Amino acid sequence: MRLAIEDILKATGGKLTKPDSRSPMPLVTGVSTDTRSMQPGDLFVPLRGPRSDGHDFIPEAFRHGAVATLASRRVPTLPDRAVVIEVPDTLRALGRVAAAHRRTLDVAVVGITGSVGKTTTTKMCAAVLSTRYRVAQTKEDWNAEIGVPLTLLSLDREHEVAVIEMGMRGLGQIAELVEMAQPSIGVVTSIGESHLELLGSIENIARAKGELIAGLPESGTAILNEDDARTGDLSALAPSRVLTFGLSPEADVRGANLRMDGGGMTFFITMRECTVEAHLRTWGRHNVMNALAAAAAGTALDVDLEDAVRGLEEFSPPKMRLQPVRLGDVLLINDAYNASPASMRAAFEVLLALGTSRRRLAVLGEMRELGEASESLHRDVGATAAAAAELLITVGAGARAIAEGALEAGVTPGHVHHTASIDEASAVLKTVMRSGDVILIKGSRALEMERIIDALRASTGNAETRERGNPPPPLGR
Repeated sequence: MRLAIEDILKATGGKLTKPDSRSPMPLVTGVSTDTRSMQPGDLFVPLRGPRSDGHDFIPEAFRHGAVATLASRRVPTLPDRAVVIEVPDTLRALGRVAAAHRRTLDVAVVGITGSVGKTTTTKMCAAVLSTRYRVAQTKEDWNAEIGVPLTLLSLDREHEVAVIEMGMRGLGQIAELVEMAQPSIGVVTSIGESHLELLGSIENIARAKGELIAGLPESGTAILNEDDARTGDLSALAPSRVLTFGLSPEADVRGANLRMDGGGMTFFITMRECTVEAHLRTWGRHNVMNALAAAAAGTALDVDLEDAVRGLEEFSPPKMRLQPVRLGDVLLINDAYNASPASMRAAFEVLLALGTSRRRLAVLGEMRELGEASESLHRDVGATAAAAAELLITVGAGARAIAEGALEAGVTPGHVHHTASIDEASAVLKTVMRSGDVILIKGSRALEMERIIDALRASTGNAETRERGNPPPPLGR
């Protein structure tokens, strides 16, 4: 990238506070929010986080080669010729700089949102589109507010397509990201209960996701889930053409004959008169849906279905999303990245399919951001878990309702154990698990449920698990 200081001042509405005069002004060739990855020529953007304030690192940024910095407060002890652009909010200014850079590029942007499956679908879309184009995508560990502008700022003239995940914490946020990124293709994977605490209702969640579809140009394409009525309703917002995906015969890009085995999913994709067999190296009907969305995005950008399938077969699933971990002959399903009612149900389907001839266990953490419906949704998940797992361990105060829901659904009290912490859950699991078990581990990201797997590895040394000992006291009714 190449942006003049004048361009940044215009984009941000900022004020050049230092130096008083400088000619010529430096040319910005990159943007960084972290001095540890700073490159000479970068504009430094100090962001405030829960543990630190990037403004404290501005002097260090100049020592590492920054040619200018944004700032929303005065910073002492700067080099005499440091270029400082004063703005009210550095995060919002970052987005405006990204929007200015995006307008200089001839690149197709695919925006992806939804209650579940955003990251996986983003990666699948990138895999499909990479069979024909030079593609950039949102990094997995970037949230929307920072990830979208940094992804845009990482683009250069060699990129032809950018696949950008668009999450949100409230109404209006996706609209801001759409204005910034100017997508021509918008994908909504599904609409569910995630973020109820922030948005208050499913209807508001649908409104928030619909901001992506409403913001598309007339020449663009909206890609919507035919099997999800709430998502399908967003078609009324689209100023552009609409492509649907799903398992329904009515979908434009449709899947059929799904089969799961130890290596993943095999299924057929049909688009118009063309049908191709596809294979995914990950499990679950929900991941087939993500793959169909990605194939539809490929179709919108003229990728042949055969090439789209080839891209899907090269896709590698993100970590902690139904990731298999083997300890001797125990199979752990590490789905610890996050949890919502919809993703819990999807994980239970996988557990049932993989555990047809093995004992099935589930270690489930609480789900966050569900608002007033939290307890009832946790109970519903417990009732569903009762049909999928023969033994259930729950973790965290909110997850007690999962345990209670399972008991109310008829699970024997001795097969349900509620624990207060990861350490306690790990101790219980070590005691009750047997050789040959298949064990699902899933919960809110805040709980870091993967620590249970680390504890098992440490205690077994990756060796075969020991036989069952004396179980801890069960959760009573």
